[in-house]
Amino acid sequence: MLDKVSGADLALLSTQALKTRLLQLVEGQDDKRLSEKLALLDGTLAPYVDELTRRNPHPRAEDQVAAVIGVWTPVWSTIPFHHALPGRIPSQSYQIFRDRGFYANVAHHAPGHQNALLHRLTPLGLACNLMLVQRFEVTGGRWLIENIGIELARGRRDKGLSIDDAEAWFDAVLAQKIDRSDTANATLGAPDFSGVDAASAKRLAKSFQAKPMMENIYLDDDLRLIRSQREAAQRPSYTIGIRLR
Repeated sequence: MLDKVSGADLALLSTQALKTRLLQLVEGQDDKRLSEKLALLDGTLAPYVDELTRRNPHPRAEDQVAAVIGVWTPVWSTIPFHHALPGRIPSQSYQIFRDRGFYANVAHHAPGHQNALLHRLTPLGLACNLMLVQRFEVTGGRWLIENIGIELARGRRDKGLSIDDAEAWFDAVLAQKIDRSDTANATLGAPDFSGVDAASAKRLAKSFQAKPMMENIYLDDDLRLIRSQREAAQRPSYTIGIRLR
């Protein structure tokens, strides 16, 4: 049974102990239904999130830019976009930040990968890599995020998507299109959703058109807690990320 503790209890713990316990509480929970994840957040995780937010070593957004550069993976999230396509593999999902003011959410999707029969029947097909490219800047103490491109690439189920491959793909997209991003309101190319089903294309298009807001409510060398909103009227989403490199 998942525990629920008071803020006073958590205030007595070291920051490392808080981080360790938070990661233990979300282990194996990222594939749950959104309603279950929200219940976990409200009932169990909230005191940990609040206490770590209070201890944020980089509370100023301006100080967070250098600290966030690198590759992270979301180990638990309530962001609906993570399920815009079916079959996302959490261990092959990455957030890549570059010091040029760009970052990408990249993931390998293999529908049915958790079903042994489907996996055996379609070992080489039904897989794709999805990348949402975003531009970021910090102005007036706030992270400003703009969606500027969505890339889709067919992949092999048996190959997957390594960190190196994800970084190389992102860097190649930037190298090819970076000149277009210097003009106001430019994108890295109009998204092409022809390779996915209509329902997935609709979800991706809606996500692409959003103007997301993001806060690193806790950020250190190896853990991020992110509060984000796709739209101002939307309930905030929370993501727990750990650094990969």
